[in-house]
Amino acid sequence: MIKLDHKRMGLEIKVHRIRKGITQRELADILGISQAHLCNVENGRLSLSLKLLLTLRNIFECSLDELVVEDTPDEKHPEHE
Repeated sequence: MIKLDHKRMGLEIKVHRIRKGITQRELADILGISQAHLCNVENGRLSLSLKLLLTLRNIFECSLDELVVEDTPDEKHPEHE
């Protein structure tokens, strides 16, 4: 079973947002959520719906995999071997 790492996902969202030059307030407005909610997402305390993740994928022009990171290439899990 794949378990999402909300802290990593939040960090990826934050990094992509900063690279695009978008403020937290601007992105929250685009997504239709509060800035506090987005802050909690970026800090790994909350997650976004699949619909909002797909919206982010379009905004950031990246793949969904880039936002929803499970592992780094050198990490291994027994269930994947």
